[in-house]
Amino acid sequence: MIRRALSFIIALSSLGCFASPALAKPEILAETISLEEVKAAQSTWCSALVNISDTHAKGGLAKSKPLAESVIDAAYGYNLGPVAFKPTWTRGDTTFRYTSDGALSYFVGGDPIYNDPGFAIGTPGGENPRSPWVKCEAENYVVQLFGNTATSMGWVYFEAEDGSKSMVDKTWGYIKDDDGNLRIVLHHSSTPFAGFGDD
Repeated sequence: MIRRALSFIIALSSLGCFASPALAKPEILAETISLEEVKAAQSTWCSALVNISDTHAKGGLAKSKPLAESVIDAAYGYNLGPVAFKPTWTRGDTTFRYTSDGALSYFVGGDPIYNDPGFAIGTPGGENPRSPWVKCEAENYVVQLFGNTATSMGWVYFEAEDGSKSMVDKTWGYIKDDDGNLRIVLHHSSTPFAGFGDD
């Protein structure tokens, strides 16, 4: 029995079934996300928002929509599946934007299905004309790094051309894709709680 087993192993070896360790070329998974990458992704998101706003102010929806679409395609993980995106200015049946169409509408508006004013365009609408965003900055309160995923929670500050300022509570979840790019797969944004009033 042992002789048969040895003969079988020798036969396999002669056929090259056992590769030499010197010939092995293992694939290495090294997709750990760093704090610097998270901060860079946040900075890129802010720069893109300001760019969309400026583009819309100069060229309207015809110019800002294609730009916003390319930003969403590059920054978010809709190519991987549904994204857990809860924007600030949404409600009811259209609160959550798990598709790229919903995200695009939220950024620049123009889609009757969602009826969004377009957050990236600038300050809230109403009686006053929209003022484009000229500054955006993220501040982290917590950052969690777990290999090829990361979560950040904190605030994002906005300033418009007319000098008005705004702040939102922001949580982002990231995954590093096969090309080494960070993709947003979770995005939750809300206005800070104002309290129950004076006692």
